[in-house]
Amino acid sequence: MSTSLKMIPLSQLQRSKINVRKTGASAGIKGLAASIHAHGLLENLVVSPASDKKSVFDVIAGGRRLAALQLLVKQKKLKRDHPVPCQIRKVAEAELTELSLAENFAQMPLHPADQYDAFALLSAEGRSADEIGARFGVTATFVAQRLKLAAVSPKLLALYRQNLLKLEQLMAFTVSDDHAAQEAVWARYPSPDLAPDSIREQLTRTRVNGRDRRAVFVGIEAYERAGGAVDRDLFAPDQVGYLADSQLIDRLAQEKLEALARDIQAEGWKWVETAIEPDFDRLSRFGRARPVERPLITSDRKLLSRLAARYDELTAELEEGDKPEAERELDALSDRITCLQEKQLAWSKDALAGSGALVCLKSNGTPRVHRGLVKPEDRRVLERAEEILSKPAENGKQALSDAVLSDLTAHRTAALREVLASQPEAALTALLEVMVTALFFGDLRSGCIAVRVSTASLDRYSKTVGESKPGSAFAARHARWQKRLPAPNELWQWLGKLKAADGFTLLAHCVALTIDGVRVPHRSSSMADDAVRLGDALGLDMAKWWRPTADNFLNRITKAQIVEAVTEGISAAEAHRLHGKKEDMAAKAEALLAKTTWLPAPLRDVVPSSAETAEIKETAE
Repeated sequence: MSTSLKMIPLSQLQRSKINVRKTGASAGIKGLAASIHAHGLLENLVVSPASDKKSVFDVIAGGRRLAALQLLVKQKKLKRDHPVPCQIRKVAEAELTELSLAENFAQMPLHPADQYDAFALLSAEGRSADEIGARFGVTATFVAQRLKLAAVSPKLLALYRQNLLKLEQLMAFTVSDDHAAQEAVWARYPSPDLAPDSIREQLTRTRVNGRDRRAVFVGIEAYERAGGAVDRDLFAPDQVGYLADSQLIDRLAQEKLEALARDIQAEGWKWVETAIEPDFDRLSRFGRARPVERPLITSDRKLLSRLAARYDELTAELEEGDKPEAERELDALSDRITCLQEKQLAWSKDALAGSGALVCLKSNGTPRVHRGLVKPEDRRVLERAEEILSKPAENGKQALSDAVLSDLTAHRTAALREVLASQPEAALTALLEVMVTALFFGDLRSGCIAVRVSTASLDRYSKTVGESKPGSAFAARHARWQKRLPAPNELWQWLGKLKAADGFTLLAHCVALTIDGVRVPHRSSSMADDAVRLGDALGLDMAKWWRPTADNFLNRITKAQIVEAVTEGISAAEAHRLHGKKEDMAAKAEALLAKTTWLPAPLRDVVPSSAETAEIKETAE
């Protein structure tokens, strides 16, 4: 084999057709060119004289380096005749392929952890991420990410070098610079299956997620102007980051809410209060003043029509599957529609004088104003007499005895029953008047129809049910009906003119509002069992409405019950890996069960056995 070294002009070099690297040969050429320009060619090319051209050499090994040099010529950073160090091999053609294969096959890429350390050394010498990136043909963000990885605990980096830790897990640990905290999380969950999101959650428990309603409402820039620090996750570009000062974001959100409340107060309300998160149990205790509807101007009316049409289109799209972009657009549309609908409402002086407003934040960070709330002590201010109490005439006539009066009105009642029974539509109207008056206007006074209507306040049993998927949907439907209803003294005439289909829809909503299937201590289980049977008849699938999380379930049961849940939902092997503090087990179990449709026994579509009922009572107590 004949070998010699020679500087050959770049213009006399060409890629050999037998070079074995064919797949991905052009990948990373820009980065390689930047490195060669900064550091020079660190390895000779291996060439052989071309058989068909004089003074031309085929590059057997180093095709990507040749392409990078040619790119530098195009960028006018090198001349065409730039001398290139080459090792000339004069061998039989059959051996050239073996040489090309040997040069490529023996290469071993640098371990990522070694790359992180090298970047860290360059940074320690005072070179910026932009400078390092330019010299290696990568972006400054790429360099910043590698430098962030190099700052992870040395113990965890050592595990990564031993393939005991995955790259995605290492990236998740970068949300915190506290090595002790990083190592503590891994000590609790030393598993290659530990979800990166679980790592992030454990390391950011004392911070506020950038998507929190307070952060969205205040704005990250305003928070930073006030002196707040933000820890950004370089490996999750869709995340805003984590706010380090929870007390500061609380104060800023409250101040901004109070400024908004002052604007609402200027409308003339008796009182205006604020709350970061809506308290649905508290809201349910207020009465409601009735606004007067007024027509929108033409431009707003047309806009509302267009937005409503688009809302229906998006709703239809989302029925086909999860579409994050459509969901975000739907949320924005909903807010715009609500603003336009509120323009249609006018409040009388009496309503303003006797009621108030509550300003809070929705889960997406947009403010929500609940107007026309009436406190119990103010209800009499807004009540209007619906009947005139008659007084005995002072004309000397003797009044009928109580017995006779009862007898006569009993006969009248019997006749009224028969007449109503023969008019189903009128019966529907009468039933709806009773239910709507109680459920929408809060008037629980007894009428002649002895149907007693009440609604169970689910918020006193669950702090999260109000913002759940079914809770939000039901509240939205209730609000739509609330806006359609007339004043109480006009209700009978309005219901009588209601289309049959709308009447049955309103009846279904009212009946649904009276359902109470909550299991509580010292109460007979017959109501809850009946609710299970009703759900079975309606085809209720709770897996579509509720999923177990650490907050709503797993942190509220025992360790043994967490293990049992994972055993049922996943496997005994996965459950066996759960250990440590209960909150850590709950976080791990949440991630595992998210992949399943597992439900706890009380939410399965069967009437619980006596043993299960006893277990429910024991847990509740």
